Amino acid sequence: MLCGEKIKTDDVTSDHCTNMIEKSVTQFHIGQEQIIVSQSGAQSIALAIGSRIIAQYSRHIPPTEAEMENAIMLVEDELSRIRHAVKHGATLVTTDACIRDIAVIAGIPDQPHINLSRELVEQTFNRLAAIVQGRPASLDAIPIHATFCASLLILRECMHHLDFASIEIIK
Repeated sequence: MLCGEKIKTDDVTSDHCTNMIEKSVTQFHIGQEQIIVSQSGAQSIALAIGSRIIAQYSRHIPPTEAEMENAIMLVEDELSRIRHAVKHGATLVTTDACIRDIAVIAGIPDQPHINLSRELVEQTFNRLAAIVQGRPASLDAIPIHATFCASLLILRECMHHLDFASIEIIK
């Protein structure tokens, strides 16, 4: 979504960037090698905890509890470095397809604009955790491959430790 691009919600067309300017916005991107957190008026922050980097901690499908715990510790350690640099109360926004996939798996219909709550991310993570702890993967439609697990873990930890109540996912 580019500034000036019009979006239509509830039969009302509005300028997406005008709506976001009224609130403080933090853009979020999960790349393969790093995550990027960008805030208006501040320099972008890149952390070396991308989905491929975190997925390397998983040697099993699904990952083991120990592999998940090690990955969580790495993400938490990196996030602790920027916790005070991130504006509290900002709207978290992304265009990432992997986060859209998480929202759809969490049960939200795919649409141009999705609001994914931290609670729903946590519920989705708990579904994955149940499989990691031994629940048969065939009982749930959640992906268990390393990249999805890494992206879900990164999103969960970022929303929790950086205190974001939800993330806006925009096509």
